[in-house]
Amino acid sequence: MRRERLSTRPSPDARHDFLVELRGEPLPGVRLTLRLVPDLLVPDPASVVAYLAEFASFPDGLEALAVAILDDINNELVPRWVEVAVEGDSPLPHRVVIEDRQPSWDNPRLIERLPPP
Repeated sequence: MRRERLSTRPSPDARHDFLVELRGEPLPGVRLTLRLVPDLLVPDPASVVAYLAEFASFPDGLEALAVAILDDINNELVPRWVEVAVEGDSPLPHRVVIEDRQPSWDNPRLIERLPPP
């Protein structure tokens, strides 16, 4: 159901690698940084807000949250590369980062230039 909230539009130019970074709060006190290199589709930022609202009562912890978001983004957008970082401060500072990429994609110069999420 939550994947249906994600809408996309065609990439303006699939010949080039470019980075899309979106930030949000899927749960109170939990910060999300989503970074991706699109392939054929880019996310509609307004739909990402609606999508994140679906996690308002997600009970399974930051690790499961990061995996769920990664799976949804991979399923709906099929990006060349994607990184999901979630972090919270309660009861302790806690950060989870997970990434994935298409098997044939590699652009080390782009990835090396990225600041930490």
